[in-house]
Amino acid sequence: MHNLLRKFQEIAHLSKESEIMLLNTIERIEYPAKTNLQEIGKVCNSIYFVEKGVARTYYYKDGKDITYWIVTENDFVGAMGSFFTREPSNKLVETIEPCILWKFDFDKLEELFQVNQELERSARLFSYYGIGLLEKRADSLHFNTAKERYDIILEKQPDVLKRVPLGIVASYLGITQETLSRIRANK
Repeated sequence: MHNLLRKFQEIAHLSKESEIMLLNTIERIEYPAKTNLQEIGKVCNSIYFVEKGVARTYYYKDGKDITYWIVTENDFVGAMGSFFTREPSNKLVETIEPCILWKFDFDKLEELFQVNQELERSARLFSYYGIGLLEKRADSLHFNTAKERYDIILEKQPDVLKRVPLGIVASYLGITQETLSRIRANK
């Protein structure tokens, strides 16, 4: 929980009172590997902060599993677009390793935002943070070579390469597993 609070302080600088109110609305849950946290076609009602473990967001295209996002400790996972727009998700969310997660429920957060302006402001700041991350990811997929994308993950998320199956990593990088193997062989 300490890392969760630190993340909120980095982005939103919450008062102690707001921290306590927030902590009273979230739930700590442990899940085994391969647990489905979000289904396609359902509105995302929960997002999660990963205290321990690895999770991913993915979708299917032409029968292929395409990894959209991979997170490890101290980051958030969920079908964020669905969570914020309240529209059915085209993505799935699953744990890759056994995980300890902090669950944020949409309805509970909305109730909290009605009575605490500071937390409502923090949600806005987190939205900006998330949009910035998504833009960086989109830029990387559009403007970086496969090797450059691999180098970015090697620099920013090196533990992903040790903890996540290579097929999932290749999908996340937008390349085939064979291309990933060639890139890794040339390192």
